[in-house]
Amino acid sequence: MFFRSERLYNPGMTFRSLAPLVLAGALGLAACGGGGGSSSSDTIPADADVVVKAIDGIKWDQSSYSATAGDVVIAAVNVSSLPHNLYIVAADGTQLPNMLDLTSKGKVATETVTLSAGEYTLICTVPGHANMKAILTVS
Repeated sequence: MFFRSERLYNPGMTFRSLAPLVLAGALGLAACGGGGGSSSSDTIPADADVVVKAIDGIKWDQSSYSATAGDVVIAAVNVSSLPHNLYIVAADGTQLPNMLDLTSKGKVATETVTLSAGEYTLICTVPGHANMKAILTVS
C-alpha cells in the first residue's frame, strides 16, 4: 500500500538520503543488544566438574563422563544450531528434577547436583533427540 502524502511517500527520495536513517536505526538496535550478550549463563564456570556439549548431529560430544560423588557442578553447552536440554537419569530410571535448558547455540547452563556413586544417564528429551544419551559414572 502506497501513500501519496509527501510525509509518508516521496518518490524522489534516494538510497543516499535514506542511508543515514538506516544506519542510525541499525546502530540503535545494536546498542539495545537484543537481550543477548555475555553473562555468567553463557560462560563455562571454572569449577565445573563435568562439561557436556550438545553438538551437531543431535548428540553429546562424548559417550561417557565421570565425576566424584558429592556435589557435582555440571555445565551443559549448546554448540549446535538446535535447542536441547539435559536431564540426569539414575540407574533405577528415576529422572532427577534438575534440568539444564540449552535453548540456542552458545547457551551454557550450569547446575550443582548431589550425586551418589553409581551410573547415571544423561539425556535430551527434545522430540527426535532420543539418541542423545551418555553415561555419567560417579565414583
